[in-house]
Order: sequence, then structure tokens, then C-alpha cells
Amino acid sequence: MRGKNSFQPHERIRRSADFQRVKNAGKRAKTRHFGLNIIPNDLEYHRLGLVVQKRFWCAVKRNRIKRVIREWFRLDKAQIPMPPKDIVIIARPGAEKMNPVELRAEFLPVFGKQDGTH
Repeated sequence: MRGKNSFQPHERIRRSADFQRVKNAGKRAKTRHFGLNIIPNDLEYHRLGLVVQKRFWCAVKRNRIKRVIREWFRLDKAQIPMPPKDIVIIARPGAEKMNPVELRAEFLPVFGKQDGTH
């Protein structure tokens, strides 16, 4: 049985069209190690998409980055203000050294600046 702190399959952005919609129409925010594209969705929950490019890291580091971001999302998705959002996170160099606590410190201020509509 999965609790409220699990990362459900329906909370993932998988389709290329969804990634494009968030990229083209979403609001952008930058942090030291990540770029974020955020757009409200018509669902009742937040969704997460990840972009971790091969040109920066080997497979082991790419997988670690994705695992750490998913863990942050799993633990902190309830802290992201409503309305529900599609969030695409683009990793940049330096992201491979981050842990979920550091991600919280880097991401939550971005969502704190949201005005409730985007």
C-alpha cells in the first residue's frame, strides 16, 4: 500500500507533448543547479518531469540526480502551493552533488515566490 508520501506513476510527466507544453507555455525559474519550468495543470495533483542530459554526466550520475530529485518531490510535494502544477526540472552541472535536503533549500523558495496561479 502506498502512502501520501509515495511517488505515484500518474505523478510523472512522460509524454513529449507534455514536456513541450510546459517548456513553451510555462513560467521559468533558475536556481544555481537547476532550471525549472512550471505551469498549472487541470489535474488534482502535481506532476514532475526530469531532464538530465547525457552530455554532462555518465549514466550512474544521471540516475543518482534523478533519484535524488524524485526523493525531494516525494517528500515535499505537499509543500508546493496549489493549484496543481506540471513541473519540469532541468539539471545543470553541479546537480550531481546535491542531496534531498539541499534540493529543498534550493527549490522551495522558487515555489514560495509563486503567486498561486502559476
